[in-house]
Amino acid sequence: MSAPEAASKPTPFSKEGQPPAKGEVTILVRNLVKRFPGVVALDHVKFDLRKGEVHALLGENGAGKTTFVKILYGVYVPDEGEIYVDGKRVTFTSPLDAIRHGISLVSQIPQIIGSLTIAENIILGLEKYGMMVKIRKVENFIREQSERIGIKIDPNTEVWKLSYTQKQLVELLRAVLLGAHVIMLDEAVTFLPIREKRKFYRFMRDFAKQGGSVILITHKIPEAMEAADRITVLRRGKYVGTVNAKEATLDLIRKMMFGARSSEITYKRLPSSKPDDKVVLEVKDLWVMGDYGAFAVKGVKLQVRAGEVLGIAGVAGNGQLELIQAIVGLRKVRKGKILIRTNGDLKDMTNKGVGHIRKLGVGYIPDEPLKYGVSVENNIEENLAMLPLIAKTVINWRKMRALAKKIIEEYKVVTPSSKTPVKLLSGGNIMKVLVSRELTVAKKMLVAYNPTRALDEVTAINVRKIIKDKVIKDRIAVIMASEDLDEIFQVSDTIAVMNSGRIVGVFPAEKADRDKIEKLMVM
Repeated sequence: MSAPEAASKPTPFSKEGQPPAKGEVTILVRNLVKRFPGVVALDHVKFDLRKGEVHALLGENGAGKTTFVKILYGVYVPDEGEIYVDGKRVTFTSPLDAIRHGISLVSQIPQIIGSLTIAENIILGLEKYGMMVKIRKVENFIREQSERIGIKIDPNTEVWKLSYTQKQLVELLRAVLLGAHVIMLDEAVTFLPIREKRKFYRFMRDFAKQGGSVILITHKIPEAMEAADRITVLRRGKYVGTVNAKEATLDLIRKMMFGARSSEITYKRLPSSKPDDKVVLEVKDLWVMGDYGAFAVKGVKLQVRAGEVLGIAGVAGNGQLELIQAIVGLRKVRKGKILIRTNGDLKDMTNKGVGHIRKLGVGYIPDEPLKYGVSVENNIEENLAMLPLIAKTVINWRKMRALAKKIIEEYKVVTPSSKTPVKLLSGGNIMKVLVSRELTVAKKMLVAYNPTRALDEVTAINVRKIIKDKVIKDRIAVIMASEDLDEIFQVSDTIAVMNSGRIVGVFPAEKADRDKIEKLMVM
């Protein structure tokens, strides 16, 4: 892998002496403890990372994975325990300390500035840590590496125009340019479709072959088994064990992650909710623009009835996101109509705006929950109180506390209390807060995009059951786009396939043929 001058400079790793040979331990963690008010996030955790390996760190939501990574990156300081890098004990008090030791972090949410170009973002990141490099060198490196990985990007493109996949690639390239010999991916590929994930797997494998090491933090077992050499599992902040990925089985890892709760995992189709004749949502000949000046949604026609889950299957980037955003009022419709049943009649809600549509009793689970779904600076009670449909005109804080307590118990949200700022929760627990709040709001309809993508298997399946129970009992309508076909088949009553902005097939879920749907998705 060629790199600009900055990447070829001696790293703090090389200054300490010769790096360990392939297979030798480069990071060793002993008895790591981290406490937060009311909770022990890590309880005497051990871990080792070898040179030239991809090591997956698995655990259910709230298991302590992100806390562990933030300690290795200098965001948190441990209360107890020891960390060794290349045989020398270290103490990190800031990310700069970690970077000086050759350790970089790529998080789930890209940390880049939307108004700057890709090259400007990377150069800014390098300068922040005292590294100077010519912009032409950076541009050439970006072009070369993005073409090699198969995710082509123009270094002079503004970041706001990039897809989530491209943004994550920018973060990876910056880590390489910083001279990292250890890259930590904290749920950084969770939101990617499987084809894009595999491109990143190849990137990780090439990086490891050239002497680097990767810590892949995830709650997705198949992801870990496919991409990693070894797998370490945490459960409720404690070390469970480490296994070789080639020797691991799905059942073994599930038992390590969930214990007795692993028996709750099933992908059997949930009971049909037997839709009514009453149409709640009707989409007529809808045309919606994407972010790049072309139509992303082209003449879509759909109906969703009371007591029905309409699942939209499709590969990411085929118009599902734009369709969902238009329905909930976040994106302008250029042509066509969106009708929602109100006071007994279907009424035109086209371009009425998200506030108006939400007041009708429409819940919304967005594609980027931290950006559009919750306020991370506020606590769970405050996130509930933000919605007028829950809090009304005058906020009843006793009611908010009771509702927050119910949500924490029902969804098993791992948090010290309902007054803990959301930003201190794990990504999966933040998603639980969002999903539970939106199901409370959804009196008429739930609109969702990948509603369980950030959740571990047990939690995801339980959330699907809760959604389906609400559909059956409260007769709400659900329109849900998901790139997870298992999810689509498990929860849907009707399946629509979206490809190139158009609906290319609609099927009763009970009779739907998976092979046919997969072919329609990629034809």
